[in-house]
Amino acid sequence: MEPGAQLPDKLLSRISIAKQELERSAEVRVVSHYDADGISSAGVLCNALLRAGKRFHATLTKVLTDRMVEEVAAGCEFLILSDMGSAQLDALEASGCRAIVLDHHTPLRDSEKVVHINPHLVGIDGMTSASASAMCMLFAVHLDEANWDLLPIAFAGISGDRQAIRGLTGINQWLYEEGAKRGIVETLPGSLVPAGPLADGLYASTDPYVRGVSGDREGAQALLEEAGIAVDASSRDLDDAARMKLSSLLALRLAEQGVGLPTLEEVVHERYYFPRARMEADELAGLLNACGRSNNEGMGLALTLGDQDALQGARKLRQEYVEEVLAGLERIAREGVERKEHIQYFRNENLGLAGILCGVTMQYLGDRDKPTIALSPSDDGTKVSSRGTFELLEKGIDLAVALRESAASVGGTGGGHRIASGATVPKGREDEFLATLDRVIGEQKAKKA
Repeated sequence: MEPGAQLPDKLLSRISIAKQELERSAEVRVVSHYDADGISSAGVLCNALLRAGKRFHATLTKVLTDRMVEEVAAGCEFLILSDMGSAQLDALEASGCRAIVLDHHTPLRDSEKVVHINPHLVGIDGMTSASASAMCMLFAVHLDEANWDLLPIAFAGISGDRQAIRGLTGINQWLYEEGAKRGIVETLPGSLVPAGPLADGLYASTDPYVRGVSGDREGAQALLEEAGIAVDASSRDLDDAARMKLSSLLALRLAEQGVGLPTLEEVVHERYYFPRARMEADELAGLLNACGRSNNEGMGLALTLGDQDALQGARKLRQEYVEEVLAGLERIAREGVERKEHIQYFRNENLGLAGILCGVTMQYLGDRDKPTIALSPSDDGTKVSSRGTFELLEKGIDLAVALRESAASVGGTGGGHRIASGATVPKGREDEFLATLDRVIGEQKAKKA
């Protein structure tokens, strides 16, 4: 979608059908994913349902299985799945429950029984141009124009899924343009310099992750002294010359640790600020992500519903979460990753940290020529997280396909986005899975070449 483009008629038609289905329902069951995009999706939906006078029961979950669909659908009048569901169309159709799916993951097929709202079905890439929260936002504003004030919540999902790092496109862009017309959202220039107190921001920085600075208070203070900046200074205190000096030093440190220009350009993408909420999308995304990854999804949802106690609780969780992430990254930086011919991987004990550790390792600590894989133990098998780069996608790598095929070969399941995907494999078959995944990735690259 180009700037100023209109939404596809096929998409609007499905949203209209979904609206009609909701209007004839008094009670709604909402099931959504537990990450920032999933929580923000549920937040947009639950706010809209409250305003429409609907009773609802919301569940946030790490994974959706056919069995769970059966259990949720039993006795359910009306079901909305967000940030998931496109992979469970068979189970949804078999359940007989009236259902809407608001997803953005690549679907294997469409449905005539389920109101299936997915950007891929209208030629829009759900990996880069439409988060699940963006799809829920479209639904909400078509229910009622008054729901435009929910845009900050939706943008937390866009930010949480890193869909703004190369500029907004598609449905995300359409939402921004409409929000800007209404005075809801503003853009701010990107920067390597963190917002707020600089020593704290540099210490807590994971994107970018700067060796010797991130997670190292003495290193962060030393960098500020090298730039001629007081260690107690805030970003608001910097003049242009000081800001440029600090930014240049950070760029130099990153270049020395092998970080390329594409990553630096992604870090300094435009930021999205919401004056009425007095918060940037990245900040809200960080709070929601910390809630989800620490098994406090309910607090994250309460935050999107305006609970001020939840906001304070989320900020505390965010601080604790950052400390855990920094400790995990320090271990990976110290011990390194294991490498095969086409992939690199590490083992991780904290499932809630797998995604971010995998992503930061891909960008800042590992080999950018190989997708990064994290293996984490869980009660129902070994969870697999994977991350790639846009450069790897250009070489033919599709992690959604690779993880789905490799997991299936050992009796597991997998899928997601081309650049970030997940899987579950049986315990004891991890090495077999990794060997198959290494081969599949190699075949994808060879086919493209």
